[in-house]
Amino acid sequence: MEIPANVRIYFDSIAGEPRRGRLLVISPSGYYEVSLQTASGTVRALLPIERTFILGADTEESIETTVEVER
Repeated sequence: MEIPANVRIYFDSIAGEPRRGRLLVISPSGYYEVSLQTASGTVRALLPIERTFILGADTEESIETTVEVER
């Protein structure tokens, strides 16, 4: 995933629904820096990696793999 990237963010204190956001940085200190879209506008947040699940919002091209069997 290229950074910055549009993502859906699941966090243990955000009940159920993912939040739309933009992944800005993956810190070696153990957090994601994200820009979250909220009802009141866009906010920047630091989310701990161990309690956060990030899913890319954009679909990737399907790469068709073929297996060649040598006979």
